[in-house]
Amino acid sequence: MTKLNYLFISILFLCGIAFGYTGCHPKAETPEREPITKVNDSTLLLNDDVLKNITLIKAEIADFPDKLNLMGKISVPEDRLAVVPARVSGRIDAVYLASGETVTKGQILASLFSPDFVAAREEYLQSIKEEAKEKKSNDSDFGNLAHMARKKLETMGLSSMDIDVLAKKQSQSANLVIRAPRSGVLIDKKATVGNLANVGDTLFTIADLGKVWFSGDLYPEDLQKVHKDQEIVIATEGEKLHGKVSFISPVVDAVARTIKIRALMDNPKLLLKADLYVQGSLLLSNKKALVIPSQAVIRLQDIYSVFKKIENNKFQKVPVQISNEQNDLVAISDGLKDGDEVVSTGALLLDAALDTTKR
Repeated sequence: MTKLNYLFISILFLCGIAFGYTGCHPKAETPEREPITKVNDSTLLLNDDVLKNITLIKAEIADFPDKLNLMGKISVPEDRLAVVPARVSGRIDAVYLASGETVTKGQILASLFSPDFVAAREEYLQSIKEEAKEKKSNDSDFGNLAHMARKKLETMGLSSMDIDVLAKKQSQSANLVIRAPRSGVLIDKKATVGNLANVGDTLFTIADLGKVWFSGDLYPEDLQKVHKDQEIVIATEGEKLHGKVSFISPVVDAVARTIKIRALMDNPKLLLKADLYVQGSLLLSNKKALVIPSQAVIRLQDIYSVFKKIENNKFQKVPVQISNEQNDLVAISDGLKDGDEVVSTGALLLDAALDTTKR
């Protein structure tokens, strides 16, 4: 065998060895990392994909007002109510508004046919005619009669403007118009077309809802926390409405065993409706506290805990103490410090994983 043939065979042998090594023994794959790894009984190691599906938030010192929540009912203060009665007997011929509509002072609500009004109208018209005839004389009897007849029409509910129109146009209308004595909302309407109304019957009730009463129920053990002029806030339809406590009842309800308190609330957009049940928050004090979202807290009866970030992808379940809770925030008195990162969204899932994942 020539040297050339020997060299060729050696090269083929070496290539075969190389091929056999690489072809028969494929490169080992790196094992994939588990999504959640249990490090110990309170610590989890998360991979990047799991980390993307949780929300972290920092515990921070913030304003945390101490509040007392009360359930209560909205009502209309007496001085903001106007009852429109029938001041003369008659038949209701027309009603121009429905319950719930907004009215302005002087707006016509209804018209009423009344024989008594017709008689009083004729008496007034006749007296002003006689007054005009005797105006040049010194006799003032007809002037006094006209004044008395005008007062009679005013007593029946006719406005000064309507009386002036009546005198000027010598109107022969047999119907008495009933006008709104104040602006507001028509919260009650008893007048019905065709019904007979007697003197004193309530036809309409108008309420000015620009300010309303909030009447809340207070438990006796909370009474020492509440005093007059204390601020109260009602949150409704994205707005916060403010008022102050104006009355604390000296009597405990015999059935509910609660004490009524009342606050006058500003209601510029009329968001608070009469007879509406709402929750009010009494501001007891305004202080700072270490706060986190309520959803970050894992609750097991009276035991509270959170998942705190201790390294890049490691989270430890730590016990915490809660001093107060308002709306969606909790005040932490022990277990965390300012700046600690905790799991907000996904805390319950991590707690379940800690119980089920093996080390």
